[in-house]
Amino acid sequence: MLRFADPAIKMNLLAKSGLSGNRVMRDLNILREGVDEAARHLREDELLTALNRHFGMDRLKANPKAADGCAVAALLMMNAAMLHQRIANGGWLSGVRDMAAVKNDPNAMRTIIRQWNGIMRHDFRPVLEPAVDAIHAVEDTGKIAGLERALRHIAAESERIAETYADMGADHAGPLFNRVMGNQASDGAFFTRPVAASLAARLTLDAVGDADWSNPETWREHKALDPACGSGTLLAALLADMKRRAKDAGADDDALAALQKIAVEETVKGLDINPVSLQLAASQLTAGNRHVSYRRMGLHLMPYGPDRDNPAKVSAGTLELLGQRAIVSRPTELGFADDAIASQTIWQDADAELEDAVEAARDSRIVIMNPPFTNRVKMGEKFAPETQKRLRERADAMEGKLTQSDPDMLGVMDKNSIRTLFVGVADHCLNRSDGVFTMINPTIALTAPTGQRERLTLAQRYHIHTVLTSHQPGNINMSQNTNINESVIVMRRHEGPKPPTRFINLDRMPSDDVEAADFHRCLTNVTEGLIANGWGEVSYWDAERIESGDWTSAIWRSPELADAAARYANHPDLRALADTTKKTIPFTGRDLFRGAFERADESTPGSFGVLDSKSADAQTTIRSAPDIYWVAKNHDKDETDKMLGKAGYLLITAGQRNTTARVVATADSKKYVGGGWMPVIGLSESEAKAVAVFINSTIGRLQLMRNAGRTLEFPLYRPAGVANIRIPDIRDAQIQKTLAACWERTRDMPVPQFRDGDAESEVRRRWDEAVAAALGWDAAELSELRRLLHREPHVRGLGYGQYGDG
Repeated sequence: MLRFADPAIKMNLLAKSGLSGNRVMRDLNILREGVDEAARHLREDELLTALNRHFGMDRLKANPKAADGCAVAALLMMNAAMLHQRIANGGWLSGVRDMAAVKNDPNAMRTIIRQWNGIMRHDFRPVLEPAVDAIHAVEDTGKIAGLERALRHIAAESERIAETYADMGADHAGPLFNRVMGNQASDGAFFTRPVAASLAARLTLDAVGDADWSNPETWREHKALDPACGSGTLLAALLADMKRRAKDAGADDDALAALQKIAVEETVKGLDINPVSLQLAASQLTAGNRHVSYRRMGLHLMPYGPDRDNPAKVSAGTLELLGQRAIVSRPTELGFADDAIASQTIWQDADAELEDAVEAARDSRIVIMNPPFTNRVKMGEKFAPETQKRLRERADAMEGKLTQSDPDMLGVMDKNSIRTLFVGVADHCLNRSDGVFTMINPTIALTAPTGQRERLTLAQRYHIHTVLTSHQPGNINMSQNTNINESVIVMRRHEGPKPPTRFINLDRMPSDDVEAADFHRCLTNVTEGLIANGWGEVSYWDAERIESGDWTSAIWRSPELADAAARYANHPDLRALADTTKKTIPFTGRDLFRGAFERADESTPGSFGVLDSKSADAQTTIRSAPDIYWVAKNHDKDETDKMLGKAGYLLITAGQRNTTARVVATADSKKYVGGGWMPVIGLSESEAKAVAVFINSTIGRLQLMRNAGRTLEFPLYRPAGVANIRIPDIRDAQIQKTLAACWERTRDMPVPQFRDGDAESEVRRRWDEAVAAALGWDAAELSELRRLLHREPHVRGLGYGQYGDG
């Protein structure tokens, strides 16, 4: 049976429950457990036909990771029941009974069906019809005892939380949807955390600038698009902040309702490939407003996968916009379609006039999104293999259309991800002269060498207005069900010289919308420096750095450290490691595991030592210490010689946990290859020892960490990034002698873990002093940078202002 929370999540919810005064989080817990309990009493087999008709659940069932039909049905019923309760409480429609009466009715099922059919005669069909059909599907079997229990439970819980849910100001169905819908990862559907959506919305409207949000024309002039809207998290948060600003400008409740109607019917646009999520988005955007007409909402179900009537035709969802002349094509170019994409709005009403998705998306003043970031190879895993192949080919074809029209995007595209394709969609849907583009991105996209072309292109087209990153350990993600560092990036079209970019580095992530509001109030009162109430710090990065592709200020909590890391990465006294070695850096770990070698003992003839493990217990000094041995199968001398030809006196980590590791480079008088370490060839023994000292110094570590991949806490390093690390001219006899002598003096000194005593460690002090002496630098400055580096949350393991036990 589906469960919604592991013990850690449950403890987190309890900590934020009503017992601590947070009603919203308490009621979200009730919602989750209410759906879970209702799902216990439903029978999946009877539900599939109804769910298939509305949502194509039959496409998902072939995959073992597919959605739980009972849980989806229970979620739809809960959503419908909360709408029902809001209608009853607000007196929107006559004859609608309160859920308190429904839950005590001897025949709850019959009463709910009658009530919901009556409501649908007026409106709200997208929310209610699938729930009614699911009820009928079970009713037709005659096995209704469990269904009655489920509906009574839903009625009771919806009565308790309907009003809170309507006032949350952000989509809280998204997290629940992400749990019950199962196999969404292949489509990159990692829903935005509600509090992250609230932050993104507030920063987006800040970037819009001065606007009178109490004026209906302001709302009409700011069409807002989410091209991957999911259950409406970002759009609901944007709508909530627009209403807040209108209220602050003097709008009363009637005016707010009228403005919400304008937004939902005219200016808020959402595209997605999942009909269940769009149903929930519709419910969120219309919450609390009986005047909104579903038939005019701008939510579009984009065609994805094989066409039901023509299985040979495969569509790539929102990416289909890239093949439309009105979105990306210049007038002189050929090969683009002018016909409307066969999208549909979220209701199933044949008489409704459907707005074209192309027209809905084009010329938006705001684009806000959390783009799918799945690997293209995993696209459409819920489909048959042949469909998957055609789906990937279709995505490639859409990329070709984009880069044909916009050649600068060619270098931005990443064959390993569909995220960059959505960047292309967003850029071309945004108003060319005046628009704000906000997205949630993996933080490493702001640092990794592979993202350089994307950063250069975006910095050319936009003023990178604000970058927000959370540095609170364990609370670094903006999306549900991920554990990677993510940042909110806000950009605005800008002509002429660009202003500096504001970086907001959080010491703690708001836990709910109330805290998000407090953070935003404090943010508005600070231009630069510390944010009140311990939220973090604001700093600025000049436009020249941003336009050069250096956005690394996001990865450092300390602005001083970020500035120093950038300066030393471009220091005139240093040169690229690759320029010194004149050799590429081999990644020998791949070769070791390709099948030509096998594990061996140190005493095995022909065996050779390997630096394999990246754990704290493997490399405890700057002197290389092989932790495993390998031998060529059948003692093949040619294979052995080929491998040892890639060995080096110097080895640099291929990635390690920043808190628990001890060294980032090792050297020895003997050459080694690496499993989790990259050998550097082309250096003499003495040169290797000198470079090992420099890379383990504070300046070397700062440079290495600027090229982090995967996460900041446990980064991966690639040969291309390592080759660009800048080192001293070790061919200079004095520099080489000074640094190599330091290696000899410290080679057997145990090195503490980065998190333990790093700032005052004697061995690290000696390395920094040797670097200062060799290059004539200020040892006191290096000591201060060493202290700041130790304070970094992803090094120390604790955020600013946090302290460990003992």
